Amino acid sequence: MAAIIPDGWRELSVTGAAQREIETLAILADGLPEEYTVYHAVHWTCIEHKFALYGEIDFAVVNRAGDLLLIEQKSGFLDETPDGLVKQYPGKSKSVPIQISRMVSAIRGKLANRGDIPSVFTDALLYCPDYTVKYPETAGLAPERIVDATRRQQLCSVIQKLLPVREETTATPKIHRFLSDLIQLDTDVSALMGRARNMVTRVSGGLAHWARQLDFAP
Repeated sequence: MAAIIPDGWRELSVTGAAQREIETLAILADGLPEEYTVYHAVHWTCIEHKFALYGEIDFAVVNRAGDLLLIEQKSGFLDETPDGLVKQYPGKSKSVPIQISRMVSAIRGKLANRGDIPSVFTDALLYCPDYTVKYPETAGLAPERIVDATRRQQLCSVIQKLLPVREETTATPKIHRFLSDLIQLDTDVSALMGRARNMVTRVSGGLAHWARQLDFAP
């Protein structure tokens, strides 16, 4: 069984896209051997052309050697365009290949800037468990790095193929410290996410109930 960081994810009460990621964590935890560690919801920031860019890595899988496989999960429907896969959000759309490329570049840049971490293998994978990619040749990503609905059951085997176990290196503990630093500020928030949403719903419902009971004269 793979190690999952941060822990406590099995106790989370979440819905929607967050729930789909928890389901994926269960697949990774049970399907990958103990030689792997999975970091969930790693946040990164970088400055590009005087603008701050923010992003999140859904899952970062680390083998014994400290090599990295970054997984971008896209639940629901995707659009297939001449420029590659696109995910629609309320009021905007995002190019999936560009998003993944930016994610990989940001992490590689941060590792290079550290200077104390030996070079490690860094790759990326798209996981879209609900959607079948009809035209992988125009998806903007290498077909072997796309796990869609037709290959959902093969997720862990694809990960192990792209990221073999290998032996521990001097980079291993430094990579784990690096990822722990990126995820540290978000651990408590993630653990409380479902509870906070329930609390907001209860408070909102209570206020709405009592507001209807109030009667004011001008």
